Amino acid sequence: MYKKLIIINLTVLLLVTAMYIASYYFMNYPMQFDLWYMIKECQLQYLPAIFAVTALASYLVSSLDFKKLNFKSKFLSVFLLLNALALAFFVYIAADGFIKNKTELRNQEDSYTKEAEKDIRKGQIVIRYAGGLSLSVHDEKTNKKVDSICKRYGIVYKNTGCSIDRIDQKAQEKYSELTHPYLDKRNGKGWEGRMEKAIHDLKKISKK
Repeated sequence: MYKKLIIINLTVLLLVTAMYIASYYFMNYPMQFDLWYMIKECQLQYLPAIFAVTALASYLVSSLDFKKLNFKSKFLSVFLLLNALALAFFVYIAADGFIKNKTELRNQEDSYTKEAEKDIRKGQIVIRYAGGLSLSVHDEKTNKKVDSICKRYGIVYKNTGCSIDRIDQKAQEKYSELTHPYLDKRNGKGWEGRMEKAIHDLKKISKK
């Protein structure tokens, strides 16, 4: 009897640990799945404290006189129940976070799909970048010439700021997925290399 309860308790403890780590991934979806990174970032140091609380609560409840069970049976049964509840809680918050992020991602992808269709009709595709300068320029005059080269290829650069939103970054892939074939068709194969060469040549001239 005790052996069976101990095995079940150990199994539940392992499931709680796994779900505690996995919940970090689901709550931060659509992050890239990296187990080692998740273990480092999920604040695993709090998990022993959770088990200590469930163990203490199990000890206190097991000290009560009920059902004429011995202390060991009561402790293992209550400890199992409390950790099963902890497991259910982690499953809930993981599912809730995943559903919310998934819904937000789908909404943003729909928004970028509409934006892509609109930009294709206009013939101006927006390439977003976060922070700094997407292209190294030396003065306002050179900057305008670089913009002119980009517009010739149907490109407009847009700085989205220094902060990076994981969901927005993932949703932008939908925009790129729709607009890149248009740019290839519009500019011909190898257009990115030609554009970069034109910008590079311009910068060389501007240095003189």
